[in-house]
Amino acid sequence: MYLSKRMSLTRNRQLGALCWALILAAGLCARFFPVRGLPFPVRIAVAVLLGAAGVVVVCTTLGLFTEKGDERSAENERRTNAALFTLFFLAMGAGLFLLKDGRTVLIGKGELLVIFSSVCLAKDLLFLAYERWSG
Repeated sequence: MYLSKRMSLTRNRQLGALCWALILAAGLCARFFPVRGLPFPVRIAVAVLLGAAGVVVVCTTLGLFTEKGDERSAENERRTNAALFTLFFLAMGAGLFLLKDGRTVLIGKGELLVIFSSVCLAKDLLFLAYERWSG
């Protein structure tokens, strides 16, 4: 059976990056274009596509059907997490510096989806870059 075969860690990350890119594109489109104005069959097709992307994201995140990584991939995962944490830390520091006293930042569901999918996409792409160009 095909599902019994294990996918490589790089293929897992490529598939995850593709699905996160689809989710990010849908989140950005929904942010700028009225979704309620779309015909019902188009909304159903988009919902099915995003549902399938969501299932693939969960499977790739949990590592289902994926072979176990080696020491190099574990080091690349550690470097990816460290780089993303540093970028997040710098962004929060810039936000604290740029916000005026007493101002509040509100993040809605749409913005949170875009931020989360951007971070997850960046994590997959950065891992793939480390896999490709690290020595």
